[in-house]
Amino acid sequence: MHKFLNIQQPAEADALDTTEKFLTSWLHKLQIGVAMKLGLMLVSCIAVLLVGASFLLSSYLATQLQDNALEVLRSNTRIFHNNITTEYKRVLRDAERYSNVYINNYQNMSPAPLRSLDENALKALLNDTNINAHFTELTSVFASTLVREGDQFVRVSSTLQGKEGKIATSTVLSHDNPAYAALLKNKPFSGVVVIYGKQFISHYEPIADKFGQVVGAVAIGFDVKLALQPVIKELLAVHIGEGGYAYVLDAGFSPGAMVAHPTLVNQNVENLTDAHGYKRYADILARKNGTIYYETVSGYGAAPRKRVAVFEYIDGINWIIATTSYVDDVARSSNLVRNSLLLFSLLLMPVILLLIAGTSRILISKRLKNVLKISQSISQGDLTVDIRIDHKDEIGDLLSANEKMRASLHALVGGVVTHAHHVHEAALKITEAVDGQASTSVETSSSVAEITSTMEELSASSTQIAEHSRAVVDIANVTLEDCTKGSDSMGELLTRMSDIDSDNQQSMREIMMLGNKSKEISRVMVIINNVADQTKLIAFNAALEASSAGESGKRFSVVAAEIRRLADSVTESTYEIENKISEIQNSINRLVLNAEKGSNSIKAGTKACKVSAERLHDIVATAEQTSTAAMQISLSTQQQKTASNQVVMALREIVVASNYTSQSIKDILSISQDMTQLSEELNQASGSFKLTERPDEQA
Repeated sequence: MHKFLNIQQPAEADALDTTEKFLTSWLHKLQIGVAMKLGLMLVSCIAVLLVGASFLLSSYLATQLQDNALEVLRSNTRIFHNNITTEYKRVLRDAERYSNVYINNYQNMSPAPLRSLDENALKALLNDTNINAHFTELTSVFASTLVREGDQFVRVSSTLQGKEGKIATSTVLSHDNPAYAALLKNKPFSGVVVIYGKQFISHYEPIADKFGQVVGAVAIGFDVKLALQPVIKELLAVHIGEGGYAYVLDAGFSPGAMVAHPTLVNQNVENLTDAHGYKRYADILARKNGTIYYETVSGYGAAPRKRVAVFEYIDGINWIIATTSYVDDVARSSNLVRNSLLLFSLLLMPVILLLIAGTSRILISKRLKNVLKISQSISQGDLTVDIRIDHKDEIGDLLSANEKMRASLHALVGGVVTHAHHVHEAALKITEAVDGQASTSVETSSSVAEITSTMEELSASSTQIAEHSRAVVDIANVTLEDCTKGSDSMGELLTRMSDIDSDNQQSMREIMMLGNKSKEISRVMVIINNVADQTKLIAFNAALEASSAGESGKRFSVVAAEIRRLADSVTESTYEIENKISEIQNSINRLVLNAEKGSNSIKAGTKACKVSAERLHDIVATAEQTSTAAMQISLSTQQQKTASNQVVMALREIVVASNYTSQSIKDILSISQDMTQLSEELNQASGSFKLTERPDEQA
């Protein structure tokens, strides 16, 4: 199943895309309805699922049956192993019990317990052959009596036959016999021994004298094959599947000899190979426990068939018990199930197709045609179509969605018509208002240009005054610091003026501020006249002081005279500026009256200009409070120069802003005209929709 959980590789994804494209193209070519297409798709999917399920189920069953068959082989092998082991242990217990009986026969012939006899008496008793013969007649088992001669154990009586078929008396126990070492240690031995080429399940019991010295021993044995013959017959009688069976392989006495097999009994199979040269029996002998797979050919010209063998090693007798069967026996059931499922799927497909086609035609095709009719009506602009929801399913949801879409479009188009009408009216009003603002803005720009020219002349005069005041260097530094403060204050004015660029309505407010600012400039001119008067008074006082100083004050009297002349020039200039400002105020008043009809935005600009004038007033006031004597002259002239330059710069910015405002108003006028045209077109477009009641009619 892990194959179905793997992430698709790019090649697999391309294959799926190709298949999907092929199916889509094939369905589009079919001139049939959606219901029949759906039926074909469902039948195809069901067919693929059934066929896939059949193969998956047969594969799963084959795997399960193979596992079950292998488990049956293991179970049978384990059962055979347990049966042989149990029988082997039973024979060992019988051999031990018979040895005790055999020793008791000698005990019955002895006048005293065997452990109390000395070596000679015990050997004399063991050499009595009648006891062995009598025991064999009663039990029919192999029995031998051995007497120790030095390091040898000699059979003094036995029912065992030697190599030539004679009774093996007077023969010596081989040192290779596993019982030999145990007897020397006065310990019994039970197990499989090989005597004269035969395997016996034997029990050896040592016999010691009263000193604990081993004098002899008795041995009881059963022929392995004869003793385990019943179990082997049961094993050979078991058949597993068509060609399965069990066999026993010798892994100790004669490695590779087949102890029990349906056809290979008593043969050495160690070097036998399968169809591919694989020596399976040699591998079994080497591994002793496990499972192997190999192929065999049942006859001439027949195809090789795969077999499986499960084998286990039996301790003690050194045998390997194995069970084997054909692998393909277990696949027949899974193939039968798969073929049955495939046949059932083929018979079921037409029935499913007919059922799906009929059901789809009733539940899908007719209802989809109704949905199509409704959608076509809506697409043609008819938003009054009646939509009825017949069932609560996907098509019902589609009808509900169409109804919601119709209602939404109805509301949307109705709102668009209403809003288009309002937008058209608003656009006309905006165009009219912006047209008035444009003419007012042109007049404002002209007035500001005249103010700028006058202020530039005032700035030139202030520059001449400042050049004469530089005689006092120390006071000039103080003047520079105050001018810097004034520059910072005017920076705030420039920041205020930049706000005009962000809002088209700001231009009106600036016009009003300009009117107020002109009044402030008049007050500034009054201050400048006062400063000039004080300057003349100070110069007059300085001239008096210079004349009283005599010859040493002549130079200072020249400077005082020049300052007085400049002060007179300033007074004349300010008088001319006041006249110009009066004219500007009259023009601004007319401009303000016209601007108030369109917008109140000029008030903000007036406030900003007023703040700038107050800043300049603060600079002059600071200069009056901090300056004395000659320092007042220099400081006043420097402040006058700085104030004039700043006013000029401010007016230039106002000119630029006025020009920009005029251009912006022109752009707004163009946009409003375009908006008027677009709103008219929108009214015409919305008129193509069919509504229950026109919004303009409702109004």
